[in-house]
Amino acid sequence: MARVVFIAIDCLSFDASASRHVIATARDFIDKLPVTDEVGLFAYPYGPKLNPTTDHAAVSRALATVLGQREIPSNQFHLRPSEVVDLSAAASSPAPREATLLESVIRRECGNPPEDVCRQRLMLEITGAALYYEGQGNAGLGMLRSLLEQINVINGRKTLVLISAGMMASDIPGGRPDISELGMQVGKEAARSNTSVYTLYLDTSTIDRFNAETRTGDKNLQSVARDSDVLGRWLDQFSGASGGALFKVQVGAGEYAFDRVLNEISAYYLLGVEPAEEDRDGRTHEIKVKTNQKNAIVRGRRWVMVPKRDAAPAEVVSEGAPSEPARAATPAPPKRVVPANVQALADVFDRDADSFQRQLTSTQDLSGLIRDFRSSDNPWPNAPRRTAVFALELSIAALRSNNGYARDEGGRLLAEYTVRVRQPEAADAFECAWLWTEVAALQGMFMADNAMLFIPRAVERCPTNGRLHLAHALVSEQQWLRGTVGTDVEAQIVERYQQAIKIPDSAAEARMRAAWFLLRTRKLDEALALLDAPGARSTDTYVQYLTDLVRGQVLRARGQPDEAAKAYRAALATWPGAQSAQVALMTLLLTRGDRQEAARLAEAAETAPPDQFDPWWTYWLGDYRVYPGILAKLREMAQ
Repeated sequence: MARVVFIAIDCLSFDASASRHVIATARDFIDKLPVTDEVGLFAYPYGPKLNPTTDHAAVSRALATVLGQREIPSNQFHLRPSEVVDLSAAASSPAPREATLLESVIRRECGNPPEDVCRQRLMLEITGAALYYEGQGNAGLGMLRSLLEQINVINGRKTLVLISAGMMASDIPGGRPDISELGMQVGKEAARSNTSVYTLYLDTSTIDRFNAETRTGDKNLQSVARDSDVLGRWLDQFSGASGGALFKVQVGAGEYAFDRVLNEISAYYLLGVEPAEEDRDGRTHEIKVKTNQKNAIVRGRRWVMVPKRDAAPAEVVSEGAPSEPARAATPAPPKRVVPANVQALADVFDRDADSFQRQLTSTQDLSGLIRDFRSSDNPWPNAPRRTAVFALELSIAALRSNNGYARDEGGRLLAEYTVRVRQPEAADAFECAWLWTEVAALQGMFMADNAMLFIPRAVERCPTNGRLHLAHALVSEQQWLRGTVGTDVEAQIVERYQQAIKIPDSAAEARMRAAWFLLRTRKLDEALALLDAPGARSTDTYVQYLTDLVRGQVLRARGQPDEAAKAYRAALATWPGAQSAQVALMTLLLTRGDRQEAARLAEAAETAPPDQFDPWWTYWLGDYRVYPGILAKLREMAQ
């Protein structure tokens, strides 16, 4: 009987160099399979995807094009995977052991005694790393689960060979990244689709710890072993639950592991169990297989799905021509499972954007809704961009919520889709637009520390997007104002504004905002030079008003009251009736004894209509002031 073997590759887990040799071994593995075996390929999130075919050469050629896509975050500190897990648990409810570990890491990274600002930065990086890897793990497991759902239509026993360099997941209560729920679902989905999962875990933890980039980190061998366990734990659990196994590859290119898989799938025992009538419910049930044979390794599925009596049997996939490498399975795809609450919200999302926002605002259990969405099938299986926009809006609504559980789930979902929208190489227009929409929303929520978990990676992905550079500088300044970073970042903030100045669409606003920051750090000459430089004027009346207002403040601080008054009047000419410019000019006139005009300005400010808007009131919102328009454009791109 022909076998069906899938090769799945978690491209996010390793870089290009780490994958090269093991992929060559995987091609040798395909060559050793009988010509009657059908082989499929699934490289995720981006890479070749081929349905099962007997054209092994076509699969081998496609496999040769697979490249690792691991993204290494730019971090200030050098934290091991096990430290991220333990310290995230310590941050939530510090037990004595975790508290001791936390203090030792703080002293290692921040000196002894450590500065408070460094301690705060370290805690922020721990939270950011946990959230990032949680999103990466959820994205990877979600895609693997989707594959298992797709191959459920193929009749008979299937084998999935997963190649991964690990998935960071907590192994202690309260630790993060926490992907336990989704990992269990993958194991159950493997049982439902009658698939054994064999995982080749490319363990690079030892090499990673001795890289130049981590030279200040802890390098004792005991910690390296724990890191390896943290990265491989969930791979081992769902592989074993499906009746397969995990093989750790620390040296070589996995030749032994592939040979072992080939031997194990060459034959198997088919055990029959007579289910009770109540077991015929179409759900997964846990089973155990034991033997009296000593020194025997038993590979058995942990879960079994007993169909209902009236369920139609699965159809057999028809044999295709060997010359057709991307042959599609002929049976109808399995029925998609989308919870009623998720489907109802998706329908509103399709009908009207305003109604969708109102529905999100009135939803009582956002955390439960997000969990249902993450565990459900995609409401738009053929429109992943629409799903990404839906997830973004759902995440932002949760982060705005007063409910801590909803905010936590919103952060997880946002981190997951930050990974899901990522293209394999350079970011495309949709990814950059999605990231800009994400960042614009985070600016407006005044949660600078949380926003900085996402913004630096958005800048790395889209380095020519001036709005992202501007947001990076603005949120950094928000942190500076609140004292969550030290004065040593002042030059860094100016440099981030300078990066935005280099890009035309953000240059004028970046000059204005940089000048305002320089004014407050008493660098008046530099501030005025930015405002007087060629290109400082803007065609955007919002930006030009603020530029004239800031220029007036700089000139006043420099002891040039006449020039300052001209700048304030220019601001009022650009935006008549703006209160900030009126008050600034009024106070300046009072110091010069011009009480008559000052009184007129005071009366104008007091009698202004209630809807009189002053751009200064939204200064700290950044791009959130135009968020509805940004979101509308993103929705158009997702159609």
